[in-house]
Amino acid sequence: MSLLRDVRELLLPRLCPVCGRLLTGCEDVLCAFCAIGLPRYRIRNTNLDDNAWDNILLRSVWDRVNVRRGTTMLAYSHDSPFHRLIIALKFRGKRELAVKLGRWAAMEAQRLDFWQDVDALVPVPLTRWRQFRRGYNQAEMLARGMSEVTGLPVVNLLRRTKNRKPQSRMKGEARIRNAEGIYEADVPAEWRGKRLVLVDDVMTTGSTLANCALALQNVDSSAEICIFPLAYAGKI
Repeated sequence: MSLLRDVRELLLPRLCPVCGRLLTGCEDVLCAFCAIGLPRYRIRNTNLDDNAWDNILLRSVWDRVNVRRGTTMLAYSHDSPFHRLIIALKFRGKRELAVKLGRWAAMEAQRLDFWQDVDALVPVPLTRWRQFRRGYNQAEMLARGMSEVTGLPVVNLLRRTKNRKPQSRMKGEARIRNAEGIYEADVPAEWRGKRLVLVDDVMTTGSTLANCALALQNVDSSAEICIFPLAYAGKI
């Protein structure tokens, strides 16, 4: 097996998606330098019942939807080399990177008691065509990594019904309008009245997560929705 691994790494060398450095045997999906240097986004109060003004994620969506809890792990900037992480897990087929980052994010959230009384993880969906082209949904891979740490099930309760321009190409109000009415929810009886965590890769204006939460609450008004984007890219 060692020989096969050596041949595979010779033909298909493992590179850090951030800096391009060759990964060593003990390094997994990032080199040690980039793993240590991940730009953390510190959330002190994750619950609406606490000092919610301190939580930019909740402030971004509370005029549109009732969300009880929110956290994130990374600060995202297109000008930072770490934006290559998001590119890699979305467009470069790095599903193992998404799973690993999901694990790390879940472990950091444990220190904030974020997972208390949570029932399930709900990934933000892609259109069927976009998921077919990528081969996977990066939000679902993040959720699967979180599931490995928390033991929570990953349940696909949402579907995207309309194919519009990618949010990454838009700003401000255009993002909000673009995300309206494109998600629908199907919540079986066993998942009604539960505390659900919406999982996505990047949050900017909060329009995607807010519309996903609205879709769930339109079907099940008793659902308690929390949000967990891997990274936050909006204004403070």
